[in-house]
Amino acid sequence: MTVKAAEKSVGKVGISYEVFVTGPTRLLELEGIVDRYNCVLQEALSKGCDFLWLLDLDVEVPEDAFEKLLGLGVDVALGYYPSHRDYNRLIAGFLDEKANVYYFPRQAVRNNVLSGWVFAGSGCMLIKRRVLEASLRFKYQHGKAGPDILFMVDVCTAGFSVKLHGEVACGHLPEWPLPKNVLDVGCGEVAA
Repeated sequence: MTVKAAEKSVGKVGISYEVFVTGPTRLLELEGIVDRYNCVLQEALSKGCDFLWLLDLDVEVPEDAFEKLLGLGVDVALGYYPSHRDYNRLIAGFLDEKANVYYFPRQAVRNNVLSGWVFAGSGCMLIKRRVLEASLRFKYQHGKAGPDILFMVDVCTAGFSVKLHGEVACGHLPEWPLPKNVLDVGCGEVAA
């Protein structure tokens, strides 16, 4: 997979962009992911980006994903995707301040825009510069909620606006690719 689908999605909106792809890390698993996410957040901030569109390598985005997320006009806009183990279990739900997630059934998300203390995995997340300037970062806490959940709790606690777009249904590779009529080219990595 390449970053071509993400570039195509951003290109439809007609804005300039830059692609950041993280290098390898010596840290293991979640600690390494957190390190790479935070490197990209810092890179976007230092380059003066207005937005950071964070995409995981194993997440496919529909061609209109960026346009729909940007159109929400919020501080953090989220696409969603199924878990690796179960297509009907979405990595999306409501949060509480203790980092508990109350997962949504697919029918509650599809074609709806959900707002408030919402969460979706970090695999398709559009973040405004003001969030980056607030020094919110991903963090790893062994035995606690995942880094994406902890980040979103910090975002919501800080009072930033968040919406999950129910028309930005992403694929999650390798188990759940998008249907070919939804996406012509795969997506990957991290783009701003």
